[in-house]
This record gives sequence, structure tokens and C-alpha cells, in this order.
Amino acid sequence: MPSLTKTSNNSTTARERIADLALATVPYLMVIPGLIFVVGVLGYAVFGGFVLSVHATDMFLNKTFVGLQNYISVFNDPRFQASLLRTIVFVVLSITLGIVMSMVFALTLYHVGFARRFFRGMSLVPYFVSGIAAAVMFRFVFTTSGGFVNYVLQQIGLPTAAWLGDPYLAFMVAVLANCWFMVPFATLILLGGLQTVDRDIYDAATIDGASGIQMFFQITIPMIKPMLGVSLIWVSYISFSTFDIIFALTAGGPQRATEVVSMYMYRIAFLQLDFGQGAVLMVVLLSFNTVMSLFYLYYFVLADRRLEKEASP
Repeated sequence: MPSLTKTSNNSTTARERIADLALATVPYLMVIPGLIFVVGVLGYAVFGGFVLSVHATDMFLNKTFVGLQNYISVFNDPRFQASLLRTIVFVVLSITLGIVMSMVFALTLYHVGFARRFFRGMSLVPYFVSGIAAAVMFRFVFTTSGGFVNYVLQQIGLPTAAWLGDPYLAFMVAVLANCWFMVPFATLILLGGLQTVDRDIYDAATIDGASGIQMFFQITIPMIKPMLGVSLIWVSYISFSTFDIIFALTAGGPQRATEVVSMYMYRIAFLQLDFGQGAVLMVVLLSFNTVMSLFYLYYFVLADRRLEKEASP
């Protein structure tokens, strides 16, 4: 009798282990097909781009191996150097303004009580509008003659400006249009993070006499750090890769003031039909995006987990 009981217990334990193993592996098995598809398509494109970057090509994509000559030619081009500097400034301004706007909107939507679902749904509308459509709207808003902004300035007695004709103003309008397009999704990510923070923590901090600013920097930011990292990855990626907004808004002008690397890549690859040098610019953009994404993942996600493991007994 004891042996039967022992056998029964062993079989039950074996069944439980099999069930636990299946429960643990099924999610991965379901993710693998989509992961293979994404990695396959992306890997093929990236590998093809690297191969293309070390070849000279004609309009029929006939390749001639040239090694690093395309890289040398691109990096020695003053126009590329100017576009790269422009891109870095564009990205820094877009990240700063975009994250601040996203955080403000997320906090606002978090504290909205009346018609909460309606306002949260409306906040995503800019994300559903294509980049070309967003750029056309901004052209109507900031056009010199008959634009909404100049109309408002006239009504309050202030001087108007040639927003899209002045190099500096056109650059700032491009930054604003880029932020308008990418902020809704970053807001959604941050709002999801805010909803995971336990309200009891804020209540305890209020009892201890903490101010709103102290709670924001010492409770809110540390608690939503992973979501903040994901938002920064999204904002950085869109800012580095933006093309449609600038193409439809200013086409890189005036005086090449908004010609970022993506616009320069378009001119090299599709107007001059130099696909080899165009692939070099693809590699440059991919490298910047990869480095910044890895930095965000380490600083906002992995570093905190490592510190938690070290602090745990």
C-alpha cells in the first residue's frame, strides 16, 4: 500500500512538472513564428544594406565591390557632415520636447476624472494621421499668407513671420511637427506606467510631507523608468528616421536648413541613383538607433534590475 501511494505521488508530481513546463513554454512557442518573420525580414534588409554599402551600383543594381570607398566618400562629403549635425540637433530637440510633452499629457490624462476614456481616445488621434497628412496640416497652419498662426499674430497686434521661409523657423516648425506626430504613442506608454504605480505610495509620501515635485522625481520617475526607456526608444527612432514629415513640409529647405540624414539619403539613393552611398547612410542611421536603444535599455531597465539583484539577500 505505501508503495502504491508513493507511485501515485510520483506520477502526480510528474504530471505537475509537465503541466508547469508546458505552461512556461507555450508563450514562447506562440511568439517564435512572429519573431522569425520579423527577424527574417529585418535581417534580410539590414544584411542587404550592408552588402550594398560596400559596392558601387548603377540604376540596374549591378554591383562592383569597392570596399570602404563609399564610406570614405560619404564621410568626407561636407553636405553629409552638415546633415548629420542637423540631425543630431533635430533629435536632441525632438527628444527633449517630445518627452516633456508626453509626460505632461500622460499626467494630465492620469488625473482626468470626467470623460476619461473619451479624452484618452482623442489623445491618440495624431498618431493615426499619416506623416504626410500631418506635414500638410502644419503647412496650412504655418504658411506665410493666410496661415492660422500668422492670422492669430495679426489679431493680437504682433508681427507675422515667414515660418517656412526662414531657415531657423522652418527647422523649429519641423521639430514641432515631428513631436506632434510621435507624442501620442509615447504618452500612451507613460500613461500605462503611471497606472501601475500604487496610490498608497503617494498617500504615504503626502503624510510624510512630501511636495508634488518631490513625489514626481523621487517616486513617479523611478517607478516608471522602464516605460520611460521604451518611450525614449520610440521617440529617438522616429526622430532619427523621420522623412515623410520633412519631405512634405519643407523638402529639406529652405537653404537645406531641414535636410537631415534621411532626406540626404533620399537624394543620394533615389535622385542621384547612387544606392551604394545611400546604403552607407542607412548604416549610419541604423547604428545611431541601435546604440541609443541599447543605452536606454541598459540605463532604464537592465541597470535597475542588476541593482535589485545586488541589493537582495
